[in-house]
Parts: sequence; C-alpha cells; structure tokens
Amino acid sequence: MARYDDLHTGTITLVGIVSAALTFVIIVAAQVLYYQFQAIEHQRKVVDAPLVLTNEMIEEQQTELNTYSWVDREKGAVSIPIEKAMSEVLEEMKSSQPSEG
Repeated sequence: MARYDDLHTGTITLVGIVSAALTFVIIVAAQVLYYQFQAIEHQRKVVDAPLVLTNEMIEEQQTELNTYSWVDREKGAVSIPIEKAMSEVLEEMKSSQPSEG
C-alpha cells in the first residue's frame, strides 16, 4: 500500500528525462534559428549592400589621379596626372644616373 510521503521515482525519472530532451531540442532549435538569421543578415548587409558609395569614391579618386588641378595656388603647387608624373620621375632618374663607360 502506497503512502503519501513515498517518492514516485519512476515519475520523477520520466519528468527529468523528458525535460532534458526538451531542453536539448530547444537549444538546438535556437542555434539553428540563430545561424539562419545570421546568414540572412550577412547576405543583406554585406553581400547585397549597394556599392554606390564605393563606386562614387573610386570615380572621384580616378578623376583626381588623371587630371590636372591646383593643390596650392599661392605656392604654385599643381597636381598632374599619375601617368605623366611617373614618366617624369623615370626621366629624372635616368638623367641623374651616371653613364657607364
């Protein structure tokens, strides 16, 4: 005959096992959801991000590298196209090297 102060070990064990399994399933489901949302946000923020600002910056830099402009009018400093500057530096280096002979 069962008394009121007896422990129902079978029921306690069943509740413990079911609780542990349910906790495990909830943790795995939360991780799966987290990684799915992370992938979606990465796609939205990094991969699909508009490159308008970047393209505008590259255009501005290309324009600055390939045109003549004043750097400082008072000092007479002028910006020249990069290709022209590189060829002038090469000419200057060639003329400053002593001739072999």
